[in-house]
Amino acid sequence: MKSRNKGNALVGILATIAVLMIMFAGLGLTFGWVTMSDSPDKSTIELNKTQLKEDTDEAVKATEKFIKDSAESVEQATEQASEELTDDDQETITPVPEESDPQPLEPSETETVEVEEDPS
Repeated sequence: MKSRNKGNALVGILATIAVLMIMFAGLGLTFGWVTMSDSPDKSTIELNKTQLKEDTDEAVKATEKFIKDSAESVEQATEQASEELTDDDQETITPVPEESDPQPLEPSETETVEVEEDPS
């Protein structure tokens, strides 16, 4: 049973490598990194290293710019949230006085309210 698990893992790894190679070939053909030619005498596959290097460098610069812009926007959002919290803290807050034990009302302070009943 253990040999089957190892075999399945190997098949998974090989399948992943095959998918990556197919993706690279597709991207290479699309972006001009790889060219293929076929003649009766020979078939050739050429890799344009210069174009590949330029595109890779461009992708690295774009990624660095994206990360820098993202970091700046997160920093701005953090500062804005901090300022909003600070502004909220500066509002005048009236403290609620502590209540002492409730005092019973004096009879002179109470009112009597008469309620009329509906005759229906």
